[in-house]
Amino acid sequence: MNWGPVLLCCWPGLPGLWFRGRWSSLMLALVFSVVLNLAIISTFIWTGIFVDETFTAIAWPVIFSIWAAAAWIAFQNLPDVMSVKSRADQTVLDSSDALFLDARSEYLKGQWDASERLLLKQLSQNPRDVESRLLLATLYRHTRKFDNAWRQLETLEMFDESETWQAEILRERKLLELILEHENSPPDRQAETGKTNNDGFVRVKKINRQGKVLAVEKAV
Repeated sequence: MNWGPVLLCCWPGLPGLWFRGRWSSLMLALVFSVVLNLAIISTFIWTGIFVDETFTAIAWPVIFSIWAAAAWIAFQNLPDVMSVKSRADQTVLDSSDALFLDARSEYLKGQWDASERLLLKQLSQNPRDVESRLLLATLYRHTRKFDNAWRQLETLEMFDESETWQAEILRERKLLELILEHENSPPDRQAETGKTNNDGFVRVKKINRQGKVLAVEKAV
């Protein structure tokens, strides 16, 4: 269990101030601090600050009650305070999702330029968006911008968030390696192994000595 957020509950108003920046939480924390310090001074340091001891007798039970109630309420609401995003954060998230969905839609329609512009805009707002960067690498492969595709994949591997996408990243690397290996091979080797067209795909055929097709066209 992470005790850090729980310890914040020991001071009234601190969880809401720490995680959400609430002004009401700041006021509660300041008022509690003033009352507590006043009670400590009047009880242990400057005992004659008040004519009678009524304040001291009342202050400590009130302080303890406020502290216990605030700590309990803060502990009960801690998951919501930690997990719920502010309205501004949610707006940015919604905008980011919309950009990615639009970019993917343009990608599926073959509108490479429009998709690239949307993905670059998305990554300028959220550079660690693994899904958008992976889609951009795939788009660069289709448009034969292989150096750009490699750079996107290398950037992806620097992010912790890419751990769950390792299979897709590895597949994209293998496809790039296959394309580059094919393009760098001699012409007679290319004729034997396959044909590369302008969309970044490699299509492979196998033919025996009698000219019989052993494997139909395969896109990778």
